[in-house]
Amino acid sequence: MSRSGLRRLLTLPVAAAIALIGALACVAFILLHAAPITVSVPDLGVSGTVGFAIFPARAAILAPVLLAGAASLLAAIDIETSPAGRVGLIVLVAVTTLAILARDAYATAFFALLALLIAVRVRAAESFALAAIPAIAIGLAIADPPPDPLLVLAGAIAAVAAGWRAATTLDLARLARAVALGFTGLGFIAFGLGSDGAARLCLAANALTAPLLAIAAAMIFEATGTRSLDWLGGLARGMPRFSLLLLAGLGFAAPLPPGPGFAAFLAVLRPAIAGNPIGAVSAVALALWFALMGFAAIRAFGLACLGRPRSLRAAAAEDAPRATITAMIVLALSGLVLALFESAENAWICLVLLGLAALIRRFAIVSGPLESAEFGGGFAKPPAWLPFGDPATQITATGFAAAFRTAPCPWTAKLHGAWARLRATIAAR
Repeated sequence: MSRSGLRRLLTLPVAAAIALIGALACVAFILLHAAPITVSVPDLGVSGTVGFAIFPARAAILAPVLLAGAASLLAAIDIETSPAGRVGLIVLVAVTTLAILARDAYATAFFALLALLIAVRVRAAESFALAAIPAIAIGLAIADPPPDPLLVLAGAIAAVAAGWRAATTLDLARLARAVALGFTGLGFIAFGLGSDGAARLCLAANALTAPLLAIAAAMIFEATGTRSLDWLGGLARGMPRFSLLLLAGLGFAAPLPPGPGFAAFLAVLRPAIAGNPIGAVSAVALALWFALMGFAAIRAFGLACLGRPRSLRAAAAEDAPRATITAMIVLALSGLVLALFESAENAWICLVLLGLAALIRRFAIVSGPLESAEFGGGFAKPPAWLPFGDPATQITATGFAAAFRTAPCPWTAKLHGAWARLRATIAAR
């Protein structure tokens, strides 16, 4: 093994273990209701002193973010990244922690800007940035936390736009970004309605869901060479464990019970339907977001994991390595624990759904021998005139979301062209 490969195997697990220990320490801090811990660094900052503090509210935000950091660092072991990318990912986890713990608004803004620059420049940090940037952005937005209709309006626009993006995109990485934007919008709605607890739950749900989908998108690219839904299909056969965890992440994003997304959705919906006019606007936005995300999750899993492979590399894809599977399991189990222990109602919903599934299974089984068609991986049996089941005859992701697509606007095309030229200029420099 080369020296760089050895350093890669040593530094990333150690950093992931430190992040995981920090997350568990935050959980213990919350359960023990410990007194706030404050640290001041003199001779730094605009006011001459930079202060850091941790108390239950900050620990509730920091714990899932550190879990996302640990999972992202573990997944980076199996995903090809440059040495600078690995260092940038570790630095981003540290900078995000400092931004959440900073008491001074100037220090928070400084670390937030630094984290944003690192996330933009270091491609390997994208999975963790989906958890870090929303947490810092909402932290900056609530410097003055009283209810604000403008925050509700901004959150509603962000949530609906994110749902629309998730329902129409072909790229699984863009789907993960849309999930992060949607939960961020829910957090702004919660803060605008004066529910700090619901906003923290939205941040936690985002930190456990968006990185899970981003890691899945990166792993799919490693295995198949593409993230486009139009070139995937049939991954459940070659990647069964990975497909099950991807289904969990999409279920969290849908949002379906008993996941953290559903718990966050209920927590924001309660103050939204309390009766005030601004709450009615947010309730409509929440309903649209819920419907669009459910459609996006069904579309993504069905077209990526079921049916027949649409490319040779998708047909030959093998299951994800152990480190990536472990990272995804950490996020999936943490999301289930958060949802089930957040409120007893979610646990009851889960038990009711399991009971209904058991009843359906009991009455759907017919005693005696029964001839049935062979399972085709979620796809119907090909007709007689198509004996080999040509994958090109399957519905594509583009056609699946045709109802959400409209004729292109000339102004939109001009804006996309200007944005592409700006990105090319920045990349050239």
